[in-house]
Amino acid sequence: MARKTRGIITLIKEETTYNVAPEFADSDIVLTAKADVAPKVDTVDRKSVPCSLISEAGIPVRFTASGSIDVEMIPDKDANGHPQMYADVLYFAAMGEKNVATGDNGTGGFIGKTSDGASDVNEINEADADHAGDATIYKVKDGDKTSVAVKKFYDSGDAVLVATGLVVSKMDLNFTQADILLASFSLEGAGYETETGQTKPACTPPSDTPFVGKNAKFTYNNTTTNAHNLTISVENKITSVESITSEGYVDKVFVEKTITGQFTVLFEDFSYLDDLTNQTVGQLFLDIPKGDQHIGAFCPRIKVTEVQINDNSNGLIEVTVSFRAEKDASRGEVLYLGVKA
Repeated sequence: MARKTRGIITLIKEETTYNVAPEFADSDIVLTAKADVAPKVDTVDRKSVPCSLISEAGIPVRFTASGSIDVEMIPDKDANGHPQMYADVLYFAAMGEKNVATGDNGTGGFIGKTSDGASDVNEINEADADHAGDATIYKVKDGDKTSVAVKKFYDSGDAVLVATGLVVSKMDLNFTQADILLASFSLEGAGYETETGQTKPACTPPSDTPFVGKNAKFTYNNTTTNAHNLTISVENKITSVESITSEGYVDKVFVEKTITGQFTVLFEDFSYLDDLTNQTVGQLFLDIPKGDQHIGAFCPRIKVTEVQINDNSNGLIEVTVSFRAEKDASRGEVLYLGVKA
């Protein structure tokens, strides 16, 4: 019987113990734009010399999983009604920390407001001790990993893959004008198993619609800018821990985190080139509304790393600006991603 891609059901859940599959529930279903997490078998060639010029197949030595998952950026609420991103577990696994807007003082934060929510600023701020934020804030944690497991039904309960020990090696946030906003997550895993005789869950779509790249406020160094094709990436450099006691890896350790991005604007002068030349410290802020809902991104300290002037067509001259985000000394943070749902 042929399996159809539109029949694939994907469940994603945080692991309690690394590389051990958790107990999945229908609430873990994530509707994806792409979910190509797949098993991976590493082999090695035989050491002995065969009695022929014809080489032999290698011996399987390591069983892991890897791939990527793309999801639309959709406002969502957790089981307690608090705001979060749809597929929250992936954002948390990529960034490592979040301040949930629970309605209590000192929780959550504000997109485009001061820490008391009173004044407009080109920032994302966590709520102070006397105020309750209306947005949940995801932050890049300068620490260890969060691992997830993926259960993938290949259009059948008799063709099920469970990939474990998955950590996010890279997250790309794509804020594209006049298009649905998309987040892409690259994953490296440590093991997998296949299952049969499972009951395939019903497809459960998200309860809301995605954010679209329009009507945004974008500022660079507190100056409103008509930018397009904005991307922000969090890259987690990973070291895999090997052991003879395992069929894959016994652990995955984050050893470095790099936050980069780029955007394109119309060329007016050499100000961005000057910022690169002089290593000027700047900041970047984005706020995209959808009715009363918002998604925002804020890097309190960035430096331009590359400036590409595009004048090779019969049209308008543009400049693509690449940047790297650094940890801001006063805040202790490098990137905020906020969602008001």
